[in-house]
Amino acid sequence: MNQGFPIPAGRQIHLPWLDGLRGIAAMWVLASHVQILSGMRDIPVLSWGGIAVDLFMLLSGFLMAHNYFLRRRAEPWDEPRTFFMFWLRRFFRIAPLYYLLLIVAIGMGAMLAEDRSSIAAIWPSTMTPLHRYLDGSVGNYLAHLSFAFGFLPDYAFRTALPDWSIGLEMQFYLVFPFLMLAFSRFGAFRASVAALAICALAWLLLPTYFQRFEMPSLIFMKLFVFMAGMWVAIARQEGPMTRSMLSAVGIIVLWALVQRHMQAGEPHLMSLFRLLMVVGMFYLMNNGTLPGSGLSGRVVREMRKLLSGRVARFLGDTSYCVYLLHLLILLPVAGALARYEAYVALPSPVRFLICLALVMPPVYLVSWALFRTVETYGIQFGRSVVRLFSRPAVTAPGARRANT
Repeated sequence: MNQGFPIPAGRQIHLPWLDGLRGIAAMWVLASHVQILSGMRDIPVLSWGGIAVDLFMLLSGFLMAHNYFLRRRAEPWDEPRTFFMFWLRRFFRIAPLYYLLLIVAIGMGAMLAEDRSSIAAIWPSTMTPLHRYLDGSVGNYLAHLSFAFGFLPDYAFRTALPDWSIGLEMQFYLVFPFLMLAFSRFGAFRASVAALAICALAWLLLPTYFQRFEMPSLIFMKLFVFMAGMWVAIARQEGPMTRSMLSAVGIIVLWALVQRHMQAGEPHLMSLFRLLMVVGMFYLMNNGTLPGSGLSGRVVREMRKLLSGRVARFLGDTSYCVYLLHLLILLPVAGALARYEAYVALPSPVRFLICLALVMPPVYLVSWALFRTVETYGIQFGRSVVRLFSRPAVTAPGARRANT
């Protein structure tokens, strides 16, 4: 493997089909929560909101590494200034909208707890601890404003937002520059194995600490998914795709075995689906170096086309806000519906469809408005701040904006 990571100019392009993938992940999480809060029994894939979050992580690992390759000439990764600019860029991508919705979520806490109780009164198995909605303590505010909550079991799942994964994302941003530096200096495979070994060692040394987390909000639990995405980006630059795909699959399988040893495994069907998702990501991102250029090639081209259209672009643009916001709208709607006996008496698939139909329009309308205002201006402000510390970026001729 070439440890210098050359950059073929033809690959320095915006990948529009990633918009559709982000949109699918956000809608998947929304649907999985509607399924729970409408009292419908678990349905494979639909109810796997955690795997949908893994898709976000896979995309994040890919995009961070992909954008690293785009910028490495202008922002060498052995310079501390580059680390600082990376963290600034990611902070302003995540933080403005998150802070706004965090304030709203904590302010709505009592009302959301009441709605959650109404739902649990009908379907007790769906109940979550009410302190998640009612903790207005200074400690909870500080933990979330600083993004430190992902390291703290008592605060990692303590708002109405599904922000346990946002804390996890920020942890990944923290370690990502060091990972890329290790990949460059020691080779991607050796660095990946070393990183997984560190994660496993931490779990072995601190089992009680890990067991206290209600959700996998600690980077040691999910780094393997981010790294699988990074391998996809490495494969696009270096090739061959097949060898890199086998490395990523090996990472997934190895960590599944580690989790089972730690008694933190998941159903085999979910593990298999994640593995297939990773393989599918390689085929979707390939540069023609994977086998099967006939039917499989046509399928990939059609998938890219479908995931790059206007609807997909809209779903991608709104995906971050949809993910953060949806429970603030879903809980009141599901809570109100649960108070109607006629609704509760309906077949569960009908309840699911009614709830989904009532929730999706306001979620996407508000998300679009927030994307055009808070998210967009936050990103623009972040770019302005970064420009104060950086040289002009080197990009390929004719390249469009990079995915964010």
